[in-house]
This record gives sequence, structure tokens and C-alpha cells, in this order.
Amino acid sequence: MRDPEQLVQQFEKYCSVLKKVTNPESVERLVEQLGQRLLMCPRGLTENDGGEPGGLIEFSLAVAGAAKGLKNQFGHTKSLVKVSLLHELGRAGDLEDTTDLYVIQESDWHREKLGQVYKYNENCSRMNIAHRTLWLISHFQFELTREEWVAINVSQGLHLPENQFYGASLDAISAGLLSARFTVLHGQDN
Repeated sequence: MRDPEQLVQQFEKYCSVLKKVTNPESVERLVEQLGQRLLMCPRGLTENDGGEPGGLIEFSLAVAGAAKGLKNQFGHTKSLVKVSLLHELGRAGDLEDTTDLYVIQESDWHREKLGQVYKYNENCSRMNIAHRTLWLISHFQFELTREEWVAINVSQGLHLPENQFYGASLDAISAGLLSARFTVLHGQDN
């Protein structure tokens, strides 16, 4: 587990970079309402999936770094960094304080046998990650182009039935985000 100072520095970097590529007022609204929860938010259920405090922000920064490294292939650097930082915001959960998407796994069996540090919060409304992300982006009044919206919508993969429709006509921002995610998830060098 990272120490609290590292988590804060990572979160400050996230906010600083996000303010450079989007409306700073939207970032301030996000920090005001979800800041502490976002700072501590894991990315998944197990440690291998980012299931540790700060896992979401760490992953988002890594994807943004990989996206920036792909600027020669895809262009649109500002948009790629923006969607990289925002594309999994929905993992933070709903707007209410008690509805984090992930809560501590209490079952010893799940912790020991499956390595699950977290479990899904049954009190959090059911939405897929991309849809919850787009809902939160709308709530905090981040402005997205159509291409940025589609990139976030398909960010969880073209293998999902709801995203297959977009596969035949991916624009550079969607392709760049998917490539950056692949690079980070599979440990590829830029």
C-alpha cells in the first residue's frame, strides 16, 4: 500500500494535468464533490487489477502517459490525455458519499481464494463503467467532443456487444485510447 503522501501527490498530479486539457472549473467541481473518494479509489477487485487505494488514479495517469507517447501515431494529444484521465471515472461510484463502487471484501474465502481485496457495493446503482463515467462527466460539466464521448464509451473494449457497433469506424481518439490502455494493461513499451 502506498503511503498517504504518495497518494496525495499522485492525485495532485492527476488534477494538474486534467486542468491543462479541460475546463478547470469542472475539475474543481469534481475535486469538491469526489476528491477524497477519487484519491482513495481502487481500480478493481484484486491487487492485480489495481485493487488498492489510489489504483484508479495511478492507472489513469499511466494511460495518459502512454497516450501522450502515441501522439505521432494518433495525433489529438490534448484529447487523448483528457479521455485517458477521465475514461474510468465511473469506478468511483455514485455521487452520494456512501456509494463507492468498491467496498472492502469481508469474506475470508474471497480474499484468500480469489485474492479479492474489494467487492462491488450492492448499494451502488447498476451501470457499466463507461456509462457511469459519461454520467459523471455530464454532472461535473466537462465538455467532450463527439469523438471524445465515443472514445470513453468504447474504452472498456470492442469485445463488448454494446461497443461492437463502433468497431468498424473507430476514429483516432478512440483507437489511441484503446491502444494506450492496451499498452498499460499488457506492459508494452510505447
